[in-house]
Amino acid sequence: MVTSEQTNKTIEGTGVLSDMSKFDSAKTFKENGIDSLDVFTIYLAVEEQLGVNFSEEESQRIKSVDEMVAFLASR
Repeated sequence: MVTSEQTNKTIEGTGVLSDMSKFDSAKTFKENGIDSLDVFTIYLAVEEQLGVNFSEEESQRIKSVDEMVAFLASR
């Protein structure tokens, strides 16, 4: 099962955020100051690290790390 902690570590590894201590997995990517290009980078990293794939529809529907983890848990 994928956890928020695993996903947060993957996000940290991308370097899209300069200060992960201010990151809130319950907030949307936008609320966390992550632009659409960086969201794409996060999706690619999560897919690579966890061996999953997101369809375009799924990636547009998921707006936060918590939503991403819940989605992956439901698979």
